[in-house]
Parts: sequence; structure tokens; C-alpha cells
Amino acid sequence: MAWHKWWGASQWAAYLEHMELPVKATSKLALTELEARRGDMLSAKELADLMLDDPLFAMRLLKDANQRLPRRMSRDITTPLGVVLSLGTSRFSEQLAQAPEVKDDNLGFVECERRANLSARIAVIYGSYHHDLDPGELALAALLSNAGEIELWAFAPELPQAAQDELNSGRARRSEEAQLKTCGFAFKDLTLLISEHWQLPPLILHLIRGDETLRAKLARLAMNTARHLSNGAADPGLPHDLVEAAKLTGASVSALVGALPLLNDEEKGALVQSAQTMHAASGSSPDFAV
Repeated sequence: MAWHKWWGASQWAAYLEHMELPVKATSKLALTELEARRGDMLSAKELADLMLDDPLFAMRLLKDANQRLPRRMSRDITTPLGVVLSLGTSRFSEQLAQAPEVKDDNLGFVECERRANLSARIAVIYGSYHHDLDPGELALAALLSNAGEIELWAFAPELPQAAQDELNSGRARRSEEAQLKTCGFAFKDLTLLISEHWQLPPLILHLIRGDETLRAKLARLAMNTARHLSNGAADPGLPHDLVEAAKLTGASVSALVGALPLLNDEEKGALVQSAQTMHAASGSSPDFAV
């Protein structure tokens, strides 16, 4: 694909718009196993959870659900549960069966999707503590926020691999800097362009783009927390993330830490202690009780 190396975000978005979005190989197996256990008793929530485990499958379904809306409908579908209820079990299964698969040996794709899935799970946690927000909307926005990079891993893995190599070498300090140096564009810009081409709901676009609204802040914070958590419990960014999440949601840091995945009890205790020390150093006095 050497002839693609001069493409910018716009050219890649136009190219990827017409590609058949693949799903994880494990997604089809997961549905088969779910059907074997539950038969015809599959719940919408179970299917929504499966959708949140596969970003490109979620994008397929979100596009499909909103395109099928009657013109008289004034509200877009913006949550995983809403997508499932709109499409129904048969259409959900049909979309999954028809989608091509990305093999598990595409390690960059697998890792990028894993971070997206973790972002969505954390967004649900943060959103659930602020009862005037819909955690499903935050989760879907967080899940799709790196869709451009995930698609590149699926169709042109040499690009994100070059950016990753640049970052690992130390020549770039941040991911976006590495992307600009090696590819000439930021992957987030590609995500936004793809989302616009696919006519995803404005609210999801708004949350992906990011601003200073509470919803956008929480979605962005969920992505940051997922990135730091992926580095391990000792990542120095984690206490800052949890302190900020407590401020935005009104929840205690202990409650937020207790809900995080991937951490054992010892790691959770150390993280609460680190966050408490950070707050003490800043002169504030948050609630750390569960």
C-alpha cells in the first residue's frame, strides 16, 4: 500500500467509508455461546453488553439503527440498549453473521479494541454516579472515540504500527505527536471524519469531539483512565483520573476505585491512598469514604 502513504485524514476517511467494517472473531463465538445458554430468552441488555465489547460492530449497528428510524422521529438512537431494541435480535444476529472477521493475530487491533472496551466500561461506572446522565451514551462515545485508529489497524496496520514505534522510540512524547510525525494526521481527526461520513448521531459526534460539558469531560476522562489502567495499577496518571472523576460525579474516590476492573484489593487500597495524598497536597478535602 505504498501508494497510500501520502494520504491525509480526508483521503483515508473517504476510503474507509466504503470498507465493510469487520468484527472481532470472538464476537461471533460469544453470541453463539450466549444463544446456547439462553436459547430464545436473550435479553436486550445481554446483547447490548456484547455490542460494547466490539467497537466496529457497535459502529455498524449504530449506523444501521439510525438509518432505519422513521423520518418523523425527532430523537436519534444514542445508547447500546436503544440500538438493540430498535434493531431486534434477528437483525443484530444478521449483522454479526454477515460481518468479516479480524483475526486474533492482529495484535495491534486486539490491543486497541481492548482499550476501547475498557474505556466504555469505565464510562458506565462514571456515568452511573451522576444520575442525570445516561451511562450508555457515555459508554458508546468512549467506545467509538478511537474508531479511526481501530480501522487503520484492520485495513492499514503499517500506519498505526509506525506511530507506535515512533512513540516507543522516545522520539515522540505523546501519541498524537507520533501520529503526526509518521502519518501526517492525528487518528482522532480520522475518527471524526469517519463518524461524519457514516452520519452517526450528533450527540455521539459531540462527545467524541470533546468540549467542556460534563458529558464530554466524563467520556474523555474514561478514555484517559482506561489508557492509564492498561499500564498497570502503579501508573501515576490513575490517582489524578480518580480525583477528577470524584469532582465531576460527586462520588467518593473509594467508591469509584472499588468499581474499577482489573485491580485486586491491594491495588485498590494503594490507589485510594495515592489519591488521598494527592488531594492533601493540593489543599482540598474530598470525601474518600465508600
